[in-house]
Amino acid sequence: MVEDALKVLLDKQPTWFFQVSSVVLIIILGILGFWAFLGSKRFAQGMGKENQLIELLKEQNDLKTQVNTHQSISAQLSTVLENSRSFIDSLNMYRRVDKADRHIAEHFVQTIIEGLSSDVKSVVGEKHRCGLWIQRDDNDSILNLVHGSAGFPESYINNRTLDINNSIAGRSFRKKESIFNKEDVTLDSDWTPTTSSGSYSALICVPVGNFGVITVDAKQPMHENALLIAELYASICEGFFIEFTDQFVYDAQQQAAVSQE
Repeated sequence: MVEDALKVLLDKQPTWFFQVSSVVLIIILGILGFWAFLGSKRFAQGMGKENQLIELLKEQNDLKTQVNTHQSISAQLSTVLENSRSFIDSLNMYRRVDKADRHIAEHFVQTIIEGLSSDVKSVVGEKHRCGLWIQRDDNDSILNLVHGSAGFPESYINNRTLDINNSIAGRSFRKKESIFNKEDVTLDSDWTPTTSSGSYSALICVPVGNFGVITVDAKQPMHENALLIAELYASICEGFFIEFTDQFVYDAQQQAAVSQE
């Protein structure tokens, strides 16, 4: 009944009424559409600003991480410079005497190995072990562990050996080049598992002239700086050996040979 009444009322309206109503309706829809457009535009701008804020916060966190990393590296290299200067001062002191005491000489080399195991750490809590392996005899194909940092059992010193032709350290010694397995040493064809190597996944081998090899084992991936530090300390050891070859290296070789008998 209401529908019939509305129909009768609309039928009685003049034509201009419908024309005006249509225009008014179009204007109203236009206004509503305009406000909807402004609302969506402001919403999009707000979302854009929020995304920009998220990106800025992400960049800020990345920059903070980089700053912390660079600060750690700077502190690490500062310590390395101090220690290496101390080692070089000691080496120069030995050069001024006719013959360095063997025990003092061994302490000097052990200090370098212990210093290396500490200085290669770029993150607090990392665990490394470093060893100095000397060729027992010029005609022998065996490298013998004569010095080791914490991490090597005491029983390994002068008893642990590596085959020059069948080990990563041996390959480094043969080719006179550094080897850096950053993350997974087990992928190296010359890697051989041992009872003490299971928890160590990264390895650095640096030749010490014609005398032997310095090795660095790590349980986490190592930074590139670790290789540079190992090469620096190996160079200091090589300089020491060149200066005291007949005295120190011969004694180490003799001691290693006796321990193998």
